[in-house]
Amino acid sequence: MKLSLFDLHCDTPYEMFQKKQQLGKNQLAVSLQKAAKFEQYVQVAAFWCEKALSDEEGWARFDALYQGFLSDPAFTRDDAKIIRFYPQNTACRHLFIPAVEDLRILAGIESRIDLLAQKGVRIVTPLWAGNSCIGGAHDTENGLTDFGKQVLPRALRLGMLLDISHASIASADEIFDLCARFDRPVLATHSNSYSACPVSRNLRDEQIREVIRSGGLIGLNLYHRFIKADGDASIDDLCLHIEKMLSLGARDHLCIGSDFDGGEPLSEIPDLSALPRLAETLLQKNYPERLVHKLFFENAHRFATQYFTM
Repeated sequence: MKLSLFDLHCDTPYEMFQKKQQLGKNQLAVSLQKAAKFEQYVQVAAFWCEKALSDEEGWARFDALYQGFLSDPAFTRDDAKIIRFYPQNTACRHLFIPAVEDLRILAGIESRIDLLAQKGVRIVTPLWAGNSCIGGAHDTENGLTDFGKQVLPRALRLGMLLDISHASIASADEIFDLCARFDRPVLATHSNSYSACPVSRNLRDEQIREVIRSGGLIGLNLYHRFIKADGDASIDDLCLHIEKMLSLGARDHLCIGSDFDGGEPLSEIPDLSALPRLAETLLQKNYPERLVHKLFFENAHRFATQYFTM
């Protein structure tokens, strides 16, 4: 079975920066060498900074990560492309879409969201952990701050999409309401089902339904602790999340959001090259081949042709 992949989330730019690795061939979970398994490979690449940095230091770190990523030989040799607008046709097999995870790096300065847009950032995950200038994350009960309520509409006006992964229930509810006012879809780029694994980072059933109602996407997270709270997680355990989301109507909205290079993945799928094992398992479980293609590529591809345009 020939597969293409559209992955809604990885943290590879940070790991490349920290470990001085290149995109073409490396010891990380994501590389162009590992992507050779796929006919077409589209990757949303998130820029994130560690919590130990202050918000202002985080802004400087984003710039360092971004400049370092752009200067990688894979892009200078045109082995891969960083895109702002999704092309209908391209000869390049490897496309990367910039995203920012944790908008605390704005440090309360609203105009910085414009600078992110100018750099081609199309997806923002406003929250990550704890409380920030944006609002409360999944490990809190708090909603958006006044600054968060001010800057996120600006992000939407600039054509960005909002991701509720890492958001508290209260913050997610406000993001749903905000996106509805702007008639924009909501993303959950790397979150699983709370019903299948009750950890705070996963989506409640009603949140899954809300993402679907908005026309958004949900990316399955391969981090083992978001698949099974205790013990060793398996591909079979991940399939329980798929089945739950499908039962809620996610057939045309479910994708891969691997979170590669952002946490310890399933032992059976340690990196990009092993992802076809999930497709093989689904086929063995009598999932239709068309559904597998939707999950791996077609749902996100269709979405990108609609929302990542000029």
